Amino acid sequence: MQKWLLIPLIVFLLTPELSADYFKWEILIFDKGYGTESLIIPVNSEGLIKSMENLAECRMESFWTSITADLLLEGKTIVCVSKKNNFRVNVVCSDNHRNRKYNKVKELYPTTKEGILLKPELGSNSPYLELRCYF
Repeated sequence: MQKWLLIPLIVFLLTPELSADYFKWEILIFDKGYGTESLIIPVNSEGLIKSMENLAECRMESFWTSITADLLLEGKTIVCVSKKNNFRVNVVCSDNHRNRKYNKVKELYPTTKEGILLKPELGSNSPYLELRCYF
């Protein structure tokens, strides 16, 4: 009898902690300025973003999630270092609707987003980077 209790206990203790993104995260890159053709990069993990090496060296960091009884918060940060400038963009997504857990009725939710001009001296022709999340 003790053996049967010991096995589930060992399995439970050795199982790694799992984390999940409750929101979908992506980076939009507009090479020729905001509103032009864009490249979409899904955000899956922290670390260097290889697709942006020609514009700036960018990495994702500070992934966090906070869940309470009726509020879900999730945040991510993108940090970019170019020859002249350093940029940091923080985006926090929130959801406080209890019945929204699985979006079974395919509701459209607003996108939370924040962006930066990578070469501000070029004005509207500057490459633009946008970090956004949605449910």
